[in-house]
Amino acid sequence: MRRLYSLLIILTFLAVQFALLPIGLVFAALDPTLEPNELVEKMIPYQIITFALGAIIVIVIGNLHKNKNRIELGKQSDPLLTTVWIIGGVVLAYLSQIVASLINISILGNPVESENTMEIVDMIFSSPFMVLVVVLFGPIIEEYVFRRAIFAEIFELFKANSRTQKVIAFLIAGLVSGLIFAVAHADFTHILVYLSMSYVFSFLYVMSGRLLVPIIVHILMNGIVVLIQTVFRDYLEQAAELQDQLNTILTTFFM
Repeated sequence: MRRLYSLLIILTFLAVQFALLPIGLVFAALDPTLEPNELVEKMIPYQIITFALGAIIVIVIGNLHKNKNRIELGKQSDPLLTTVWIIGGVVLAYLSQIVASLINISILGNPVESENTMEIVDMIFSSPFMVLVVVLFGPIIEEYVFRRAIFAEIFELFKANSRTQKVIAFLIAGLVSGLIFAVAHADFTHILVYLSMSYVFSFLYVMSGRLLVPIIVHILMNGIVVLIQTVFRDYLEQAAELQDQLNTILTTFFM
């Protein structure tokens, strides 16, 4: 029965992702002269409503079933330890993101900035209410889907009679859910970053026994990224210009 609820959560996620397609087709049919960016702006209010409904639905579905998974049936952290996991989780998430980004840029040669992130930031500038989707509704839906409905269900398929078995189950479940997480964001040049974040969120879920922990960490992570990319965007651009100038000077002297 629990798997049925997990399936419903995944179907809700898919419905949220594709709900805007018919709306976009209607707008395009009514006004064929619409530019792509104009079409995106017109659809933003519908996207906010869709994600808000999706978040409510997954929360309701997620709390309907009483047959909890092995993670949530285990020992759950108390309020104090939960707070520690949240704070430590943000630090751990940023450290893993930095390491993954360095490998992604220096070794794999992928671009610094994520196209997915830039597109989201542009939508926030077009409609500040998009912050609700990025910082609140999105993380709630994604954690119910990728941690509760996918990671936990795959984790359940493996025996966990020893520490080794638990680690193997975690690595496999984390890899599968992480790859799906990356594909869902349609940003394949930063798949390593998404995979690392998925492992961190899954780790926090397993260690705390509470889905609330990765949800709050995910919300805080997205909130900090949005804050940096919007409020401090000018400073980032100035820093990038200074870095380019410094690279030019160093190249001139050491070539």
